[in-house]
Amino acid sequence: MQSQKTQTETVLEPQLRSHRWINGYDHAHAVPGTKRIRIGLIGQFGVGNFGNDGSLEAMIDTLRRICPEAELSVICTWPESVEKAFGVETIRLTRPAIKSRWLDLANRMLGRVPYKMWGPIRAFVKLRGFDAVILPGTGAFDDFGDTPFGMPYVFLKWFLMARLRGCVVAFASIGAGPAYHPLSRVFFAWTARCASYRSFRDRISREFVGSLGVDVANDRVFPDLAFGLPILTAEREVCETTVVGVGVMNYRGRTGGNDSIYQTYIAKLAEFVARTVTRGFDIRLILGQDNDEVAVVDLIERLRGRLSDADLARVIFSRSASLHDVMAQMQTTDVVVATRFHNVVCALRVGLPVISLGYLEKHDALAADTGLSAFCTSVETFSVEWLESRLDALLAERELRAREVRETVSRYRQQLLDQEVLLRTQVFAHAVSRPILS
Repeated sequence: MQSQKTQTETVLEPQLRSHRWINGYDHAHAVPGTKRIRIGLIGQFGVGNFGNDGSLEAMIDTLRRICPEAELSVICTWPESVEKAFGVETIRLTRPAIKSRWLDLANRMLGRVPYKMWGPIRAFVKLRGFDAVILPGTGAFDDFGDTPFGMPYVFLKWFLMARLRGCVVAFASIGAGPAYHPLSRVFFAWTARCASYRSFRDRISREFVGSLGVDVANDRVFPDLAFGLPILTAEREVCETTVVGVGVMNYRGRTGGNDSIYQTYIAKLAEFVARTVTRGFDIRLILGQDNDEVAVVDLIERLRGRLSDADLARVIFSRSASLHDVMAQMQTTDVVVATRFHNVVCALRVGLPVISLGYLEKHDALAADTGLSAFCTSVETFSVEWLESRLDALLAERELRAREVRETVSRYRQQLLDQEVLLRTQVFAHAVSRPILS
């Protein structure tokens, strides 16, 4: 077994480093310290969604470079997890539950209107003292597995209150669409108009917001923020066996509650894994989110009846806790088959070609931009035979495809540096110039 001492790759490419970088901050381009500004980062963070937390981490890294004097706070779903992971002040995104049984009963008798009215007031109070509020990446503008009064309304509430507070509002590399409920579309349109700076992670997201009647003529497209994350590089063990990474998702259709779709997906994935192991390959099962583990358990259970103990031992599984864990595991593979979107992103980030079993148009957009359209299909309609044929094709073209992926990721990372300039000049310069309010 051969190994190499691991080393950390910084967010910036080596040729972009210069003497002005001290302690990780670009002091030459940092916002002038006319006052200490307060920035809020908002989203569904801390819930076990590695992609969302990875976007948050990437934006925190960005802000600590371009605006090192800023005071950062995260407005999120599970503050305890975020505070522990990133060491920042946190604010709970949603209202706390009513503890009094009698008050809860009265609220329900009034159609929950009193508590709903308290939500915007609470957001307005919590945003006192903020200069800017940023939505960093994530699939923010879709109602996939949600209702209009879930995150569509929550985002609208917070960003309207941010504007009333006079905050600069910015959306950076967000995903948008589809929205299946008409009211979700209305909420997203109002929310989008709150921002003075908007960028989208792909063209279809930009077009979706434009279809809501929002003027997106001056909005830019920049890659997913996770492409800006650092990675640990290490030489994998010398092994003659090809290792196929399989990202497994607890996928249950658009509404998130279709068990028939889930069972069909797991059955086909188990069939593919069994055939692949029988052909002499090793398999590494990879999570993309905490609640995907149930899908891994179900998949392994199906394999027990199909594979011998020796073959089953060649199906490897280790838990993940972040996108960094996902990328580290993918570096031990040769190619990846993935369903969850940020598993696809992670594979590309470490330079691996990937077969994408997609559930939204964002998969198609990313596959097209990386030259992998022939290796992308719908998670609900793929066949095991198609997946086997695509695996064979990808293995045959692995070196060429991997080189193309690395070139694309290098371009993405330069584009994210370009966006940092826009954030510094178009967002934080305005935030610094705001008068200090009591």
